[in-house]
Amino acid sequence: MKKKFNIPKTFFGFLTTSIFFWLLINLSKEYNAEVEYDIEYTKLSLQKTLISTPVKKITLILKSSGYNLFASGLTHKPIQLNLNEATKKKGNEYFFLSKNLLPKIQNQLKSGIQLLEIKQDSIPLKIGVLSSKKISLKADLNVTFQLGYDFSKPITITPDSIIVSGDETYLNNLHSLNLEKVVLENLSENKNVTTPIIFPEDVQLKANHKSVNIQISVDKFTEGEIEVPVVVKNAPKGINIFPKKVKIIYKVGLKNFNDITPDLFKVECDYTQSKDNGINYLTPKLKSVPDLVTLIRIVPDKIDFLTYE
Repeated sequence: MKKKFNIPKTFFGFLTTSIFFWLLINLSKEYNAEVEYDIEYTKLSLQKTLISTPVKKITLILKSSGYNLFASGLTHKPIQLNLNEATKKKGNEYFFLSKNLLPKIQNQLKSGIQLLEIKQDSIPLKIGVLSSKKISLKADLNVTFQLGYDFSKPITITPDSIIVSGDETYLNNLHSLNLEKVVLENLSENKNVTTPIIFPEDVQLKANHKSVNIQISVDKFTEGEIEVPVVVKNAPKGINIFPKKVKIIYKVGLKNFNDITPDLFKVECDYTQSKDNGINYLTPKLKSVPDLVTLIRIVPDKIDFLTYE
């Protein structure tokens, strides 16, 4: 038969009181401790910008009661550093010397906490001249379609460019930004996708957009053909060509099939090119073609000619 142990409730009362007084005694003692603070940079000139991401945290060695240190570790405010007081090294390189920051940081600490030391010797910064520039955006698409389907027209990015603000020197060499990769499989209908813009991690940039919309237009495709007259450039008088028209074979979306007409194409041969290369035929080339068609072939791909001089 198991014995039951009855512990008096008064025991737990004494235990709780003992722990409370033990904590009270120990928290009232003074200690040295390392405490990590966030840094908040202030008073940057409107004509200036932080180039690279600056140091975000600073480690302080503090002396105070256990209670103050414990409370400081939980609820302290960020340490503010005035960028107008940073020392210039060279070019766009600046720094704060830790020993010079001691009185400024001490004034920001809670009463009863003494700052003994800053762990870092210095805080480096890069400050440049603020500039703005319009930057184009590039999509990164990996799209597959159901059999018989394809893009019905080029993709549309909205907006296709953004205004970016940052260091003037960096922006002079920045011409475009990439979008995050979009993977779409087995498409058979139009698709709207919102995708983030990829900004460099090591440079501070501000932009009027963080993401954009990509419109992907999809259609079922069919093959079409149409006859188009051939134009001969640099032709001598009396030239005669055979045939006078060529057949254009193309792929087009069903929705746009009836919109394709001969006047949307222009086929041209250059007589001078054939003469200079010593060949007895002309080569037809497409000089104008509608955006709605793809996979174009010209039949025939050689044009015979006769000249009468």
